[in-house]
Amino acid sequence: MDTPRDHSQFALSQESFGVKLLRQAKQRASELPAALEGQYPDATISEAANEAFARLLEHVSALPEDKRVGALLMVASGMIVEHLRLASWTRRA
Repeated sequence: MDTPRDHSQFALSQESFGVKLLRQAKQRASELPAALEGQYPDATISEAANEAFARLLEHVSALPEDKRVGALLMVASGMIVEHLRLASWTRRA
């Protein structure tokens, strides 16, 4: 049986994964590969998003079935928090 501490550690681990995943996707999107040079900028963002989504699915599918839905929600929570944190630092014109 899961203890509250186990659940808390699991939640923190999933949220951390979400933050890391978003940071890596942001970094990937900021690197313009030669193959995408001259294309519409969203092509780079789309490629980074597809890679992040694939990693998310791999991560969650490796978890026990009873933990998958909760993990998805916790990863999404971490990603949203990180997105908002980054957005609050972005200067607006």
